[in-house]
Amino acid sequence: MLIDDSDRDEIGEIAYDQLTYGRKLGSGGFKDCFAGNYLGQAFCITVSSAQRSLRRIRIYRQLRHDNIVRFIGVCTSTKHLCIVTELCENGDLYDYMRRARKPSFGQQVIYMHDIAFGVSYLHTRRPSIIHRDLKSMNILISADERAKINDFGLARIRPRANTLMHTQCGTPNWQAPEFWTPNPSYTEKVYACGLIFWEILQWAAEPFPYHNLTEHQLFVQVRDRNHRPSMVKLKTMYPPSLLELIEEMWHQDPTKRPSMGMVVERLADFLS
Repeated sequence: MLIDDSDRDEIGEIAYDQLTYGRKLGSGGFKDCFAGNYLGQAFCITVSSAQRSLRRIRIYRQLRHDNIVRFIGVCTSTKHLCIVTELCENGDLYDYMRRARKPSFGQQVIYMHDIAFGVSYLHTRRPSIIHRDLKSMNILISADERAKINDFGLARIRPRANTLMHTQCGTPNWQAPEFWTPNPSYTEKVYACGLIFWEILQWAAEPFPYHNLTEHQLFVQVRDRNHRPSMVKLKTMYPPSLLELIEEMWHQDPTKRPSMGMVVERLADFLS
């Protein structure tokens, strides 16, 4: 991927010889992630050949929030981009739920509140940012058990409030039903977070949302028949008001879903 000098100045260039690679943290899509060292501190180094990387970097460098993975800089002097970000030692939420014991209810709510707070920050800044690929694989867990939003490769800056976006993208199992049309229209009310919250509450008791459906079945069941993940077992374990919030978040009608700011406020009731 070719990057000119003006791009390098804009995105924060890091010299390659200042980076030291450690253990591999994971792979996916067009990238590999490593624990590494930069100027004597531990960070995550993502090696990427994807064309979307430059866009991701330009968005990343604008963001400063405790629940957004912090961007440090980028090395463009090698064949592949090396993106340096905050290291979240516990890896992504999807994998973490499969190797860690189920946490207390309080800790589960902290994860949900962190995610909602981070997404609310993206939506309320001006111009706002729509992530467009929220899923448990793109939530990282830090050493102190806080959740942080990661991977802005499909994110878009929204030019003005209340404008609809029309691009098909993301991962189908976490996509809102209104995505699945020839000309999808959607705003920032996040259906995907409701599915992530359901994942956190059931903590890997099932593989992932709609794991037993093909893509065609997913479209028919979720979009046309209003099918959602089962809440039956969760109803004996969690407050009804929390489960009702999740059901509102994945409501078939996007206008009836709460904003992420409202979700933050309602989750705060469980932290007091």
